[in-house]
Amino acid sequence: MTNSELTQKLMGVVALMLTPFNEDGGIDWETYVRYTEWQAAKAPSGLFAVCGSSEMKWLTRDERLQLVKQTVQYAGDLPVIATGNLDPDPAKHPDEARQIEDAGASAVVLIPAPTMSGEPDRYYDYLLNMSQQVSCPVYVYEWPQVPNYLMDNSVFTRLAENKVIAGIKDTTCTVEGIQAKQQVANDAVVYQANTAYLMEALDMGAKGIMAVTSAAKADLVKAFWDAYQTDREQAIRLHRELVFLDMLLRPAYPATAKYIAGLQGMKMSTYTRWDVRLTAETRRSIDVWFDHLEK
Repeated sequence: MTNSELTQKLMGVVALMLTPFNEDGGIDWETYVRYTEWQAAKAPSGLFAVCGSSEMKWLTRDERLQLVKQTVQYAGDLPVIATGNLDPDPAKHPDEARQIEDAGASAVVLIPAPTMSGEPDRYYDYLLNMSQQVSCPVYVYEWPQVPNYLMDNSVFTRLAENKVIAGIKDTTCTVEGIQAKQQVANDAVVYQANTAYLMEALDMGAKGIMAVTSAAKADLVKAFWDAYQTDREQAIRLHRELVFLDMLLRPAYPATAKYIAGLQGMKMSTYTRWDVRLTAETRRSIDVWFDHLEK
């Protein structure tokens, strides 16, 4: 598959991946295999391993590489993308990105490098150099857990014009931010992370979704995406459910997503390395929503 064909295949819903842990904090690899197969069965366009929902901030490099390998092995024919520049030292990023590609990822995702992302010219040069370190497509993720995570639109314009990146996961969470990217995207795919503005983003021409709702309800996100293409009224109804779900996830994400996966038979511990607490009240709120969700 060519890079252009892969970029086309990844349009639509790219489902985010959780990392299940045992109660001692180690990765529950047996459950991860089942979860990968469960996610793949929802028929998204691809899987995003080693992402914010994976708790990548608290994973070692060896754990991240193993997650990529496991995801690729059990994802069937779905392309797998993964973050490839998490090391605190930017000098180590080229090697890290190559390792992610060598582990089987179809595309490498780059998060902002905090020491450079606040300076447009340096940030562009950094991303250009990183894109030349791998043979696969490169995507950018405006990851909110690092400083200077929102990309200056002048940088995105240059990246899109020069075809440096295949796409970007937008996390501006504003209509203005989404529109600014979409107006200069050219062939780069703008993926929407914000659930509230999904309808507006797709109306503006966004060609993909990478949202936290997909970590536990990828089938609902996919149903919304499909409905948007053919049945706007149904898309509006499904969007409402996704907004409800998004609000329910927030108090203790990603523990909330792990709990929701369990309600659907994908049992896993709600243990997280992320410092969140899943309360009885939040569980009850999720139960009420899930019990009345049209199956």
